[in-house]
Amino acid sequence: MFLKRIELQGFKSFADKSVINFDSDVIGIVGPNGCGKSNINDAIRWVLGEQSVKSLRGSSMSDVIFSGSTQRKAVNMAEVTLVFDNSKHILNVDFEEVEVTRKLHRQSGEGEYFINKAPCRLKDIVNLVMDTGLGRDSLSIISQGNISAFADAKPEERRALFEEAAGVAKYKKRKNESLSKLNRTQENLMRLEDIIVELERQVNPLKRQAKKAEQYMEKKKELEVIEVSVLVDEIEKLSEDIDELKKKAFDMDTQKAMHETTIQVEDNKINELRNEMYQLDREVNKLQERFTKANEEVRLLETRKIEMDEKRKYALESASNAEKARELKAMVEEASFEYEDRRKRLQDLETDFALKKEELSKVESDISFSLSENQQASAILNRLENRKDVLENLARQPFNHQQAVRSILEARNTLQGIEGVVSQIFKPQTNYETAISNALAGAMYHIVTKDEASARHAISFLKKNQSGRATFLPLSVMRPRRMMKEHYMLAQNLKGFLGVASEFVENEERFNDLRDSLFGNVIIVDNLVNANEIAKMLKYGYKIVTLEGDIVNRGGSMTGGKQKNNATPLTIQKELNSVMQSLEGQRLKTDQLKVQLSALQSKKDQINAQSVQIQISLAKLDPIVKAKWSKLEHLKEEYESVAPDEDKGVDSELMEDDLIVRLSKAHSMIDEVSSSIKSKRERRMKVGNEVERKEQQVRALRRELNVIQNDMRDIEVSQAKAETRLETSMERLSATYEMTFEYAQSQKMDTDMQEARIRVKELRQEIASLGNVNLDAPQQYKEINERYEFLTKQKADLIAAKDKIMVAIDEMDEIMIHQFKEMFDKINNELNDVFRALFGGGSARLFLVDPSDILNTGIDIEVRPPGKTVQNIRLFSGGEKSLIAICVLFSILKARTMPLCIFDEVEAALDQANVERFAKYITQFRGESQFIVVTHRPGTMAQCDALYGVTMQQNGVSQLLKVKLQDAINMVDKKEEVEA
Repeated sequence: MFLKRIELQGFKSFADKSVINFDSDVIGIVGPNGCGKSNINDAIRWVLGEQSVKSLRGSSMSDVIFSGSTQRKAVNMAEVTLVFDNSKHILNVDFEEVEVTRKLHRQSGEGEYFINKAPCRLKDIVNLVMDTGLGRDSLSIISQGNISAFADAKPEERRALFEEAAGVAKYKKRKNESLSKLNRTQENLMRLEDIIVELERQVNPLKRQAKKAEQYMEKKKELEVIEVSVLVDEIEKLSEDIDELKKKAFDMDTQKAMHETTIQVEDNKINELRNEMYQLDREVNKLQERFTKANEEVRLLETRKIEMDEKRKYALESASNAEKARELKAMVEEASFEYEDRRKRLQDLETDFALKKEELSKVESDISFSLSENQQASAILNRLENRKDVLENLARQPFNHQQAVRSILEARNTLQGIEGVVSQIFKPQTNYETAISNALAGAMYHIVTKDEASARHAISFLKKNQSGRATFLPLSVMRPRRMMKEHYMLAQNLKGFLGVASEFVENEERFNDLRDSLFGNVIIVDNLVNANEIAKMLKYGYKIVTLEGDIVNRGGSMTGGKQKNNATPLTIQKELNSVMQSLEGQRLKTDQLKVQLSALQSKKDQINAQSVQIQISLAKLDPIVKAKWSKLEHLKEEYESVAPDEDKGVDSELMEDDLIVRLSKAHSMIDEVSSSIKSKRERRMKVGNEVERKEQQVRALRRELNVIQNDMRDIEVSQAKAETRLETSMERLSATYEMTFEYAQSQKMDTDMQEARIRVKELRQEIASLGNVNLDAPQQYKEINERYEFLTKQKADLIAAKDKIMVAIDEMDEIMIHQFKEMFDKINNELNDVFRALFGGGSARLFLVDPSDILNTGIDIEVRPPGKTVQNIRLFSGGEKSLIAICVLFSILKARTMPLCIFDEVEAALDQANVERFAKYITQFRGESQFIVVTHRPGTMAQCDALYGVTMQQNGVSQLLKVKLQDAINMVDKKEEVEA
């Protein structure tokens, strides 16, 4: 059997699962009207792909689902499965048994299709049964309505039945698909031709523009390579020139400072020396007055002395020995006084000279100590100045050791959305610099951007220039982080808590979210001990930083210690201010030490001058002492000769107002004043010479200073020009080529830079001569040309495809003509015999309406029942039409065996005699075809091998009952035998 089984559930009146097993050639389905027997036919057609709701006797596809009855609820799904025996491979699949299933869901309206339980498409099922005789256009599945429709159909409509029988339906379908493809191909060709024409108008101008753009890009690329090298060379030379100019400027500035300092020091010394000169002049004038007075007094006293000596000389010539002795004794006393006075003065001078030597030794010791102090102060001053220079350099270039950060900041003008570095944006409050710096740690070098796109662009810039890595903080995604309110309240009451780090920084309002993100949950405390206690109370959930920079991290780990010169961008200014204050105090101290040393040097010079004067006085006084001694000894001898018996001792009883005493004092005064005058005059002359020398030196220094200042101005102008050119070159390198100097340096060509500069000018002229350039032209040309070539190729492919389709159509036409004509002739040959058998005589034949157009011609039937001359089938009665259609079907079955035929009350219009002929004729096809006959005519039932009775024991629900006629006959025979 071809159809082995039908399984129905939820389909129309078959609410419950019903299974019909077919094990006979001819099976009848019987039952009263309305019991649902025709639903079995509908189920088979539905599974095999019927999509016409009208053909399934419904208004919508959901009508095939059991809709319920008075006693049963509606179901939500209809499912029908047909099981075919494919051992003869009537169905074009490799399986011996084929199971086809169709489902429909009420709620979604979705249908499902399965072949051997594998999901498939409706198209797959249609293709499976095509040309098997089970198609929807064949007469193998017919009902009473189909019979009358066949008889009344136009010849062109009737043709489909014969195409199905001839097996050309699949070729016709393929031809129609090919024709559809051909039409689409032709339409596509027309559209392609229009597009290609339009593209041709664009390709040629774009080709010229692309060539021009390529020339521009080539020259631009060559220019970039050469100009980058030229710019790098220029930057290197300018940097060298600037460094040299800076070095010269530094040297000049040093010389200027030294000259200015020297001039100032020398001016101060000149002023001091001039004041000293004025003072010496005043003192000399006063001493000169005293010297004049003393000289006048000496002159008067000398005159009196001479007069006294004359008197004594006269007296001695005429005096007695006693008188001579008295006078000589007085003279001895005077000579002794003079000698002692001069000797004492000599001793005093020697004492003064010794004291001066001691004083000079002390001053020299003080000078040595002062020199040492000056050296120490100068060393400290140099260290402070060096540290100041380092800090100022760090303040100017705080990110010199951060290559990526430095590269981004240098290219800030060409990059979009760069707000700055964290350490630039936030300013710590006084005394909190160290804490904030350590709270940030490496984050102080993070770069703040406007948004994520700006950060991505900056990262691409770093990658392109191989300038290292950096971390970016887009403001658009920064979210505040703060302490929990209860934790903050607890921390406020703990010892050492100073606040949250965000409270100790200053920033613009637009950076508040970033500030709270970085500092909002960082705690500042006074010392490490309190930090440990607070961390413990807060369960080690926050980062805690002390004023000295020690850290208690989240989780409890600790970080601390001290590094030498650990300056960060946030602490540089604080340290610089401290160094500047120390530097100012150290400079004052150094100046004071220099003044002190200068004073000691002056004092030493004065002591040396005084010592020289004492030595001169000693040299002058020593012969005088010796002369006075000789005079005293001479007078003593003379006195002894006059008065040998007198006491030789000399007692000086001279009074202060004695002439010799006064004269001695006057001479002493003259010597003292003369020595002072000479000393001071020598000092005055020395100071004057020193002033003149220093003034000449200062004038020379001022001339040199003017030259230095002029040279510095020239250097400043040259440096400013060089820096402007350098900045322009760096800006061009960054803005035009998006390169850092370091990366561009690695791309520098090893070539003659003079020739390169000439080539740059030539390239610029060549680029300018190109005029306006469409830089998108190469890409546009490439895209349009690719599209043009693709469409041209596609056009050629379509033409080739069109030709192939035409060849395929011609081949299919030949096959269809041959198969159709062959099958038509076979059917026509069988029709007359079948007609005569069913009608009891007469004749019938098929003919082509247009034999010249076999592929499209309609098919008409010419029949002549016995005793009638009517030829037009439309003029026959309904029963005759049905019988004619049955004749055609049986002719097709004879010409081509069909595996399955389903008749649904097709003999309803026939009379009893024709029904019996119809039923008996079916039996001729046993073993070749399988028949399922829905009928209520006894004549047809009698010829069936088995009957399925369809009943409705419940309203609206169909049920099946099977009876084999042979079994029934055997039962009747046995009953009759028993009765007999």
